[in-house]
Amino acid sequence: MTKRIGFIGLGNLGAHLAGSLLRAGFELSVHDLDPDRAAGLVAAGAGWQPSPAALAAAVDTVITALPSPAASAAVLTGPDGVLAGLAPGGVWIEMSTTDRAEVQRIADLAARGGVVTLEAPVTGGVHLAAAGLITVLVGGPAETFEHYRPVFEPTSRRNSWSSMTRITAGSRTRRCTSSTCS
Repeated sequence: MTKRIGFIGLGNLGAHLAGSLLRAGFELSVHDLDPDRAAGLVAAGAGWQPSPAALAAAVDTVITALPSPAASAAVLTGPDGVLAGLAPGGVWIEMSTTDRAEVQRIADLAARGGVVTLEAPVTGGVHLAAAGLITVLVGGPAETFEHYRPVFEPTSRRNSWSSMTRITAGSRTRRCTSSTCS
């Protein structure tokens, strides 16, 4: 797989996920509101992009790991957002803390621009992300998931992914695991 990957959101979780991709040999560009959070990744070989749109224009795939639905909306749909830069045929992988309705709304906007969405919330905590052992719950087209399986492998336990064919299925499953389905 020779995809150019962009990663936005280099907080406690995102920095570990992006680092796993870089160590696995993926061509990686990064962006965060705080450029200092990218310093270690850039020193290790990642490229820096000054905005979400610039990052999206430089890659085939954008992964977001952001702290809230509002942050995801701003980064994806703002005037200098990912959807302004990602070309038709690109893929957006949403690993952010968000809600089903917002993921679906943004995925619909992305689809209108020819961008495919994989929703991929994670569970397991920052310590497992640091070790590349987090669980990823993927929702989206099965064919896209299979194509992108190599992107998930360095970040998560082998065979711990759940591929669900609908956007928002990952969010539903994550909510269930977080509340122990009660």
